[in-house]
This record gives sequence, C-alpha cells and structure tokens, in this order.
Amino acid sequence: MRIAVIEHTGSGDYTEYILSLIEEKAKENNYQLKTWSNSVPASQQQVSQNAVIFISIESSSLFILNWLYKVKIPSILKKIKAEVAVNLNGIASDKIKIPQLVAAGQFLFNKDIKKLKGAEHFAFKNLRLSLATAKSILVYSKERMNDLMNAGKEKFQAIKFTAPVVFRTFEWHDKIMVKAQQADNKEFFVAVIEDNNVGDFVLLLQAFSRFKKWQQSSMQLLILPKYESLGDVIEAKHKTYKYRDDVRLIENIEEKQIAAIIASAYAFIHLAKTYANLFILSIAIQCSLPVISFEDDDVKEYAGNAGLYYKEKNAEALGNVLIQLYKDENLHAQLKEAANKQGMDLNRKNYEDELWQLIETAARG
Repeated sequence: MRIAVIEHTGSGDYTEYILSLIEEKAKENNYQLKTWSNSVPASQQQVSQNAVIFISIESSSLFILNWLYKVKIPSILKKIKAEVAVNLNGIASDKIKIPQLVAAGQFLFNKDIKKLKGAEHFAFKNLRLSLATAKSILVYSKERMNDLMNAGKEKFQAIKFTAPVVFRTFEWHDKIMVKAQQADNKEFFVAVIEDNNVGDFVLLLQAFSRFKKWQQSSMQLLILPKYESLGDVIEAKHKTYKYRDDVRLIENIEEKQIAAIIASAYAFIHLAKTYANLFILSIAIQCSLPVISFEDDDVKEYAGNAGLYYKEKNAEALGNVLIQLYKDENLHAQLKEAANKQGMDLNRKNYEDELWQLIETAARG
C-alpha cells in the first residue's frame, strides 16, 4: 500500500500528532518512509510497494495553493501510484481521484476567521468541498464532530490526542528522586506554556503569588516551554519575581526528563491563549495528574472529572483554585483517580490502530 501524506509546514499540533501516529505504525509494519522531492525526476525516486510518501508544501499563497491542489498534487499522486492520500491540514481536492482522508485540526473551529492565514485560510475557504470530497474526516474531539455533521455522520472518526509511550503514571517512590533533582524535595505544580507567551507567564506568577500569600508552604511551581525555550523577557521577569526561589524555569532537557517531571507533579496547570493545549493535556492525564484549567469545552472533554475549572480568566480565579486543591486532600485524591480512569480513553495504541485501519480500508475501497 502506498500512502501519500500531504502536510503544510508549521501547521499545528493536530497535524504533527496525526503524522506521528502514521509514522509509528508505518515503522511497525516495515514501511518505507519517503520524502518526495520536486527537484528530482519521478523515475529516479525509488518508492517501495509499501511506503508512506511525504509531500511537504511551503507556499502560503492562496493562488498557488489553488493550483497545487488542482494540478500539481494530483499529478504527483499519479506518478507515485499512491492508493490513498492523507491530508493533515483539512484539505481535500475534487481533482484527486484516489480516496482522501483529512485531519480537521483546531483552527477549523476558530470563530475568528480573520486571523487565519495561508494554508489555514485556504482550508477554511474550501471546507465545504473538502468535507464533501473526503472519504474520512479525522477530528480530535467527539463533541467537535457535531459541528461538521452536515457532511455525513459516517465519514467522521474521532482520533483524539494521546501521549507518547514515555509518559506514564509514577508511584510515590518513583517521584522521590525527581523531586530531589528538580524541586529541593518539595511538592510542585507544573505548567507548560507557549514559547515567549509573556501573558500566560505573568498570569501564572500572579496566581502563584496569591497562593503563596494564603499559605506560606514549600510548594513550588515548575514551568516548561511547549517547544524550545521560554524567552528572554520571561527569564527577566522571573529574576525580579518575589517568590522566584520557588518558581523554576525548566529548559533544554530530554523528553524522558520532561516525562518524569510531569509525572511527579502535584497537579497540572493548563493555560492556552487561543486553542486548548490538548496534546499537553493528554500527557497530564496519562500521568494521572489533577488538571487545573479555565473552563473550556475541549478541555472538559479530555480532562472530565479530573479537572478543577475556573470561569474567569484572571489570576484571582486561578489562584483560588490552586488554594482549593491544596487544602482539600480528598479532592486531590478524587481528581487523581478520575485522571487515571480518563487516561484509559486516551490510549495511543488504540487510536493508532484505528487510524491505520481507516487508511487500509480507504485504500482497498
């Protein structure tokens, strides 16, 4: 089976997540992973009978994107004799004559359409055609499927965000060394923020200050960047923060260390500027952490009863929830148990197998 995977550069968490599931399953089945090159003649690009061929698109011009999907991409798919195409950016073309699966990422549900640019804008403009043309539509949320049901219920498949296998629940004895290395043997909240997101960082500090004023405990706050680094402005603000000795910025560490830190935390604080960080949230749930979050439909679907929610997006509301969780041990235990149960729904292997089966079925059809 030859699977063509079409992706646009810098196109969001759901794109990267679905891509990772395909790659993992392809390696498991000994498929060739091949990047298509426009600069090399098709006859010189060796493609195995069982292969995943990646077609990467960098253009953000609506005019060029229209040409690519009507002319160039259909031509490439014919040359490589692809049997099924998976578009990671929610785009299907009526000029492509093989079955197509499309991933409907979070941007397609953004109510502020004016902020969409490039491939996202193109995907939104062509959404109705894509939904009608696609064989299957992958959605990160069962609730969000209802927003697109006019395309036909049978087309939809919920492939939720799930955590990589390195993330797991830690028992108390597993946490001892992590706390010694990262938090001076103290309990800690953990948060992951978008790189250089000063607004979320300041909100965190203000909420943590409220917590500290209420309870002069030894509790710490560990903050990790979502991608690479937190940025110079954040580091400068940290240096002048009153409780800076109890707030640690964790950067430049390996995934295994990140997994250990998150799994050893007292609770996970979820912050997001535009979209809920559902991939990070799935990691926290897989580590059986109570989740503290602004009330959001996507977050509530993922965290469920493992979440403690605040309705006003300000430091006072967030600080009050930190206090509420810390002073109620029974509540903390209930949320941990709920997270453990919720994690069973976010089983990576199950979703990986479901996705691969969808691709195989489409290719056979």
